[in-house]
Amino acid sequence: MNMTVNSSLRPVRSRSHTLTQVTARELRSAIEKGIYGPGTKLPPELQLVQMLGVSRTIVRDALRFLVDEGLIDRRPGQGTFVRDNLIRQNLNLNFGTTEMIKSAGMVPGTPHLQIKDSFATPEVAKALKIQVGTPIVTIERVRSADGKPVVYSLDYLAKSLVGDRDLTVYWRDHDVSLYQLLQGELGLVIEYGVTRLLPIRASRRVAEMLQVSSDSPLLYMVQTDYAPHDVPVLYTCEYHLPDAFDFIIVRRGPRVNDSA
Repeated sequence: MNMTVNSSLRPVRSRSHTLTQVTARELRSAIEKGIYGPGTKLPPELQLVQMLGVSRTIVRDALRFLVDEGLIDRRPGQGTFVRDNLIRQNLNLNFGTTEMIKSAGMVPGTPHLQIKDSFATPEVAKALKIQVGTPIVTIERVRSADGKPVVYSLDYLAKSLVGDRDLTVYWRDHDVSLYQLLQGELGLVIEYGVTRLLPIRASRRVAEMLQVSSDSPLLYMVQTDYAPHDVPVLYTCEYHLPDAFDFIIVRRGPRVNDSA
């Protein structure tokens, strides 16, 4: 292992998160930065212990987190490897598309962006718990991975949360995550999201945006994101190319006394 790679992992310390969480974050960051690229074997556990300054138990738990996220694969008798370039969406984690694409070692892009003021339809009003006709902001985007369109999305949030801000400036020079924008510019911390995943056929508009044939099969994800105290702040409709994503759900248990 060369010194450049070793020095990229820093000893972890934190007062606000557990050592396991911070260790997982440090390893995740190294993978997202390409220090450990797709297919790369990670250093052995004992070496990670020395590099990160934590116990072997902490390292094992952190690696287990990354397995659950779909970033790494532990192969008995061989070691731990970064998974190959498939965009992995762990439905147990509220993970933005930008981060998903980066974690796959690809370059995220936004070839199409349109932000407009509109009014809440019954569907949007129900999701955001506002009155039908309430002023909202609609963000229409196409997300790409290495130049290929992979997600077409429509995001809705109340106009009162945005005010007179021109949101286009935040994507003009940098391809930032919408979650980053919400927290950094609007002060909205997303605590959790509730998602439905459905099979769907591409309409003419969606097919045009994703550069596929009409009626092509897609994965349709509908999500409402909540701020603290169960306040809905963002409603999202996303159309995913099914061959670009590997959707992961981690199902725990059952415990000994659980019934099926």
